[in-house]
Amino acid sequence: ELAALRVGGTADHVPTLQEMLHLVDGRVPLVVELKGTPGYDEGLVASVGKMLKRYKGKAAIMSFDHWLVRDFPKDAPGIPGGLTAYGKDVGLIEAHFAMLAHDIAFTSYAAGDLPNPFVSFVRERLKMPVITWTVHDQPAVDLTFRYADQMTFEGFDPDLVKVA
Repeated sequence: ELAALRVGGTADHVPTLQEMLHLVDGRVPLVVELKGTPGYDEGLVASVGKMLKRYKGKAAIMSFDHWLVRDFPKDAPGIPGGLTAYGKDVGLIEAHFAMLAHDIAFTSYAAGDLPNPFVSFVRERLKMPVITWTVHDQPAVDLTFRYADQMTFEGFDPDLVKVA
């Protein structure tokens, strides 16, 4: 189905993960975000895990979906898995802490929701890397490098920003 979709009225199609892995060919590390629907996408983690095991470069997986994160250690062993997260309210923070029971290797957190107790704990106490998303401007860069380790960015050249 994905290959049938055309991009912007061109003959180009949205690449499958396998096509993207072949195109990148191990030249850069990849972080693949998984999104699924319970009841429809069982086996997603295992399928992606098999592809990434054969990838010649470094790769990691991450997801907002707690049901997928729970499958990372079992269905994609040896591939670093991360929690994609957001929010500052107590209910969300508690849910994020629960995901620490599932052997996550990093977290990717909404830049606008920094600082917060979860990010502080995983970064300072567990020494777990924290990536921010999605950084668009200098204030978000400043937050990132005060409270996190790296960023997912768009709309600017990261080599041209100031890191405090």
